[in-house]
Amino acid sequence: MVQLTHTSMIAKPTWLQRYPSVRRGVAAALLSCSILVGHTSAATLACAFSLLLQCIAAALLTRHAGAFALMTALVVPVALYWPPQALVVDHCALYALSMGIMLFVFAHSLLPSRQPLIAVAASRVHGPLRADVALYTHALTIFWTLFFAAALLTPALLFWLGPQGTWRWPQSGGTFAAALTLMLLEAGVRRIVIRNFKHASLRTTVTAFCSARAAANRTTTSDA
Repeated sequence: MVQLTHTSMIAKPTWLQRYPSVRRGVAAALLSCSILVGHTSAATLACAFSLLLQCIAAALLTRHAGAFALMTALVVPVALYWPPQALVVDHCALYALSMGIMLFVFAHSLLPSRQPLIAVAASRVHGPLRADVALYTHALTIFWTLFFAAALLTPALLFWLGPQGTWRWPQSGGTFAAALTLMLLEAGVRRIVIRNFKHASLRTTVTAFCSARAAANRTTTSDA
């Protein structure tokens, strides 16, 4: 009797909890498609379809099917009645969410109980770090934390203080171009500052960073 009771309390995983890598991949693909649809057309149906794809992606990421129904009921009617305004709000929300997540990941790794994110990425490639490399990776983590904080605030500052329409520049590729330029410059500066060291390629660096960020996200979720 005890065994049957214990067995009945173990809930079977739902379809949203199975195959997490596939679920996250599909959500990323749907999110990318929604951004593409939203940028290529401002038509009413295109706007509604873009937001619908984002609702499905949110349901896959949160693993709550009820969230999909609630978000759909709230945002799709808005997109049908006010498509231009809905697209502007949607773009701003996606930009703020992406920059906010990056800011949180970098800033959270700077806590005294944590290890700087870039130091974690470098140790995955090179093993235990030299003192000068550890100091450099710590400073670089601070730099990218400040960068994402500035990227998050720049559209609002341009909206209030800049010429009309300039607040859209960061969301339209300006932030990505700035980040890519700084990454290329940093790769050269790194080789000048850190001598007698086997530097990793850009591809290896990006792979290690993605792995370190995924590990940091798992750690943050487990702490919560």
